[in-house]
Amino acid sequence: MRTRLDADRTTRPARLSHIDNLRVLLTLLVVVHHSAVPYGNLDAWPNWRQPDPSSVAWPLDLLLVANQAFFMGFFFLLSGYFAPGAVDRRGPGGFAVGRLKRLGIPFLGFIVLLRPFFILPTYLDLPAATRPSFAVYYLTTWEVGPAWFLEVLLIFSLAYALSRHLRATAAPVRSRPLRRRDLLAFALVLAVATYAWRTLVPLGTGEPVLGLPSPAYMPQYVLLFAVGVAAYRRRWFESLPRGSGRLGALLVVASFAPMALGGYRGFGVSGALAGHDLAHLALALWESLFAIGVILVLLRGFERHVAGTSRSSRYLADNAFAVYLVHAPVIVGVVAVLRPLGMAPVPNFLLTLALAAVASWGISGALRRVPAVRAVV
Repeated sequence: MRTRLDADRTTRPARLSHIDNLRVLLTLLVVVHHSAVPYGNLDAWPNWRQPDPSSVAWPLDLLLVANQAFFMGFFFLLSGYFAPGAVDRRGPGGFAVGRLKRLGIPFLGFIVLLRPFFILPTYLDLPAATRPSFAVYYLTTWEVGPAWFLEVLLIFSLAYALSRHLRATAAPVRSRPLRRRDLLAFALVLAVATYAWRTLVPLGTGEPVLGLPSPAYMPQYVLLFAVGVAAYRRRWFESLPRGSGRLGALLVVASFAPMALGGYRGFGVSGALAGHDLAHLALALWESLFAIGVILVLLRGFERHVAGTSRSSRYLADNAFAVYLVHAPVIVGVVAVLRPLGMAPVPNFLLTLALAAVASWGISGALRRVPAVRAVV
């Protein structure tokens, strides 16, 4: 006979429309981020020709730094939130198989079908005299672009499935208020963990095995995924305190204190500061406070003001995952088309963003009309 607790564990929770709308915003921020990189001063994107450093591109550099501080961590938070319920309903084995299907197949699809277009600018930028054939370059390099998120999320998901398999019973779902001291303690833990990690993996370090473009942020990804799991068990997203938005705004403002006190020095040339320099700790504290603050503001703001659904919002949400997959080669193509215009960095970015966003959602909607594609994305 099923107990009340069993029913609580296996019943699918009510769909939170504001979370769907948040996923759309985060996907758009991914497109924003990758539309800005080709025109900024950060060499972190395949480009047809690396632009010369430009003082007028500083707004794009600020946008990239602020966005990087929270947006992918927010993705991992939401991914962690949906994991426990899926394991409760399907069991650890069923969840693992589902993740392999919904993350592994799209990842392979990107590598086989989309990655050749994504890496083409980098390949053509090699000196012609020493440039290998494209097939050799494709097979001997590992630039996976934004698909790194699928790769890492699959690893996290399989690790969570294994932990649930090894546990006799799942923790019960019990509502527990999210307290301010918990948030502040987490911010400190995240800052210290990030600081310690970056003594080994500094900002700007690449990771060749998995192809991670930002391994320096790994503590944030791991911890926010874990917080997402806890948020499901404690119903934090359904019962955010009324003042959580104001608290988030205060954390964002407060985050600039450690930045002003020396955190900005952590953005200097790699190796200019010792790995244990306190400037790196100040920078990590800024990132932690800023990320948690922005996440709280967005969660509370969307819960109160962007919680409805419509035909257009459902279209955007249903195709968001596919947009994440296709947007990278789309941006590469848009940048190539706009290159002869020779516009300044910021107008170039804005036009690239508009064209890439519309094209990515349009292509995704068309692809998802194919049943086999819709089954996995």
